[in-house]
Amino acid sequence: MIDYQLLRLALTAGGLIPGDIEAGRLIRCKVEGDHGGKKSGAYRLFDDDLPACPWWNWKAGTSGVWVSDDRPLTDADRIRHRQMVEQARRERELEQAAQWAKNRDYLARFWGEAAPLTPDCAAGLYLARRGLPVPTSDALRFVPGLDYWHDDGNVSVHPAMLAAVTSPDGVLVALHRTYLTDDGHKASVPTVKKLTRTAGSMAGASIKLGAPVLRPDGQLGLAVAEGIETAIAAAVLTGVPTWSCVSAHGLEAFTPPPGVHSLYIMGDHDESGTGQKAAAGLAKRAAAAGLVARVLLPDAVGDWADELISRRAAV
Repeated sequence: MIDYQLLRLALTAGGLIPGDIEAGRLIRCKVEGDHGGKKSGAYRLFDDDLPACPWWNWKAGTSGVWVSDDRPLTDADRIRHRQMVEQARRERELEQAAQWAKNRDYLARFWGEAAPLTPDCAAGLYLARRGLPVPTSDALRFVPGLDYWHDDGNVSVHPAMLAAVTSPDGVLVALHRTYLTDDGHKASVPTVKKLTRTAGSMAGASIKLGAPVLRPDGQLGLAVAEGIETAIAAAVLTGVPTWSCVSAHGLEAFTPPPGVHSLYIMGDHDESGTGQKAAAGLAKRAAAAGLVARVLLPDAVGDWADELISRRAAV
């Protein structure tokens, strides 16, 4: 007998918003913080004589298994529960693979229809307003009109800068969108910067703005930063191609490409210490892998785009 109230409490405690609980198949659902059609959670309720419900919260990076406590578990029960969890895991992986394949077709079509960035398009004007050049890279593109779905169901259309987020081996796994106005300002929307649905794992992924550069010592060097504008600013200041890892978490999880020997980690200088911690975490991993890793931080609180503006104002 399943106590649905207790199950709902367990799923809710894990951050899931399950709605009407269904049994017999993998169910995707929203989690706290999801907006629009995003569903970052899932559960699989087995409602046989040994009820159990594995669940996942991908936004929080957590998972668990709810087990009905109607009776003490025997060793055979525990084996059965492990089998249930393994079955749910396989179902989740198959569902995820199917969704990634569907998303991959969508992203490829979306990216293929976008235009190259120019200094005169809204995205080029946006970068110019930040004192940044248009990078000589196909990792950034532009669309003159992109739908923005509001939480109330309304849709507004805005120009947007697109960025290709690719896996360590160069496969497109997501698109980063920056919603703009025609004259290059940020659009008046609740969330100016968004990621699309993913078409693969985001682990180690980045926006590859340029190629690693050959250093005077004959070794390949590369810089990484969090945001797109931060990466472009860092490249202007250092002369080293700088890839964007999208976020602090992405920076810490970044995977350097083969052949790179020197990694310059252009971290954010945050009051909270989040940027510094992410940069230090990547530096530790890179050093353990045999790379020469250097962490550089802006002098004041802010990112490298802020630092570029500050240095120019001081001249």
